[in-house]
Amino acid sequence: MNDSAPSRVATMNDGVPQTTGLHDFDFFMGRWNVHGRRLRERLKGSHEWIEIEATAVARPLLSGFGNEDEFHTDFWPGFVGMSFRFFDPETKQWSIYWSDNRRGGGHLPPVVGSFSGDVGIFKGPDTFEGRPILVRYTWSRVKTPSPRWEQAFSEDGPANAIPTPARRWPAQELSRSRDFPVIELRRYTIKDGEREPFATYFDAYSPEAFQQMGAIMFGQFLERGNRSTFTWLRGFRDTDARATVNAAFYYGPVWKEHKATMNDRLIDHTNVLLLRPLAPETGLPVLPAVDEVDEADTARGVVVAQIFAIQPGANNVEAFAAAASETFAGYRAAGARPLGVLTTLDVPNNFPQLPFRTDGPHLVWLGVIESEAVLDARLSAVASRGAAALERTELLRASPEWLVLDPTPRSRLRWLPD
Repeated sequence: MNDSAPSRVATMNDGVPQTTGLHDFDFFMGRWNVHGRRLRERLKGSHEWIEIEATAVARPLLSGFGNEDEFHTDFWPGFVGMSFRFFDPETKQWSIYWSDNRRGGGHLPPVVGSFSGDVGIFKGPDTFEGRPILVRYTWSRVKTPSPRWEQAFSEDGPANAIPTPARRWPAQELSRSRDFPVIELRRYTIKDGEREPFATYFDAYSPEAFQQMGAIMFGQFLERGNRSTFTWLRGFRDTDARATVNAAFYYGPVWKEHKATMNDRLIDHTNVLLLRPLAPETGLPVLPAVDEVDEADTARGVVVAQIFAIQPGANNVEAFAAAASETFAGYRAAGARPLGVLTTLDVPNNFPQLPFRTDGPHLVWLGVIESEAVLDARLSAVASRGAAALERTELLRASPEWLVLDPTPRSRLRWLPD
């Protein structure tokens, strides 16, 4: 993200370091399962690779000017490693330090570097078995759900760097979504002609504001067929966090500054479903933050959602989900990439200033498609047939609601290439 400003008259913000590159590691924040491999012997001509399974949790530090991740694996019993990254706004570079409990808590010399597009390269000197070496870290594919990290050693310059462990941080939407299993689907009614300005203001400050408080904005959308509706999804770590984060935001300085501007455009904010993943593997992914420079003119695809009002009764949600599985598979075959399947979270409202609907249970399916052509040529017809078939299950209280949602410029939920 490029925060630098164009030429202008001097203001009170002049002299504040610009922060291009500050959001380079936003894609990595959250919880991950890690599949990796390492050479059995380093710098000895070995070609034998050993597979490693691990977990990692990454968190922001210093209001975004740093971050850390904690790495656990049983490859070495009890192993814990940590990386610390610090951003220099003057040089626009990151310094990355590694420490682990096999070294007694000391840290290695840093590697230093930056990103160009979706590839980050970081280098620095070190020693290996008493010999001086060059260490290189490479991050790639960071704008996809499957980022990759590699480390390489060299004894005679970067041209001969030999990759050592290679960790692939797979598309672990399952693991990442577990960080934010309390989900709000919020559909606001906006005054005529004010939806686009509302969305622009919302995009400008909301994503970082909620993320810094420990929540996440999954995505923001303009709903088709209803020019007064602005739809967005946000997640919390648990129900207590929902109350804590909302109190911090709505009684804090950011909302105080923007409250009048937003509320003047808002008619209703009570059409809200409080949801949870139907199963651990069906939670929403935390996709990488939008790079406003590289993605400025990039097509974002179309997000689609289907809301089902389920008849009350024990196990009706699970029975309907089982009946709908074939329909959802048909959506995927028609070009929709599944994003999640959610259902009502039936708990008391511990932040009553923000009401949510209590007319559940509901089940919500979400997906994303690459283009308008996919929607028109295939998916719309398949969804119509699927809705008709699911109404015949007699498990629904009303006809399914089909939402077609255009991601805003800063929505994390969007179409990303494989």
